[in-house]
Amino acid sequence: MAMPLREGVGALLLGAILMGAGPAYGQEGDGATSAAQSATVPLSRTERRQQYVDELFSPFSFVESAVSAGFGQWRDRPPEWRQGAAGYGRRFASSFAQHATQETLKFGLASLLHEDNRYIASGRSNFLPRLLYALESTFQSRDDNGWRQVSYSNIGSLAGASLLSRTWQPKSTGGAGNGAVNFGVSIIFAAGLNVGREFLHR
Repeated sequence: MAMPLREGVGALLLGAILMGAGPAYGQEGDGATSAAQSATVPLSRTERRQQYVDELFSPFSFVESAVSAGFGQWRDRPPEWRQGAAGYGRRFASSFAQHATQETLKFGLASLLHEDNRYIASGRSNFLPRLLYALESTFQSRDDNGWRQVSYSNIGSLAGASLLSRTWQPKSTGGAGNGAVNFGVSIIFAAGLNVGREFLHR
């Protein structure tokens, strides 16, 4: 089951790179997106800290951790944590700890690199350009001028949290290979979240 997932992640990453290189999707060429770019105001330090706190303790993060723990409970992964309330609690704590690690890494890297990872709707009207924009946004941020660029903070924090979370995992899920699979799942989930933001917030 791990191999098809890894192949799917590889295809997603390759697709994002190709989209970023293409003139039709990787540049802010159309008027709607240019308008969104020009309306972007750089985050102040206070706003950046507030965004970190809001994302760290958002209701969605607790729901996400609860669902992830329930899925792990259903699959009995990792088996060392067993079933019952205690097992569910460990899985919930692990999921939320990974979320907190990811948000903290993203906050630090984004602050250092002046990256803005807020999602801004494309302003486009057709389905395919909106979908591609949402998927691209998983790998892109905005600089202080509002232009889209590679988001080292988002990609790096997802990878870092996936690997660091292995340190508190038991033997069955504590290897680097499991961390790579977790990173792939995190990328897919983040891409799906951006698609939801693009199509549900208009």
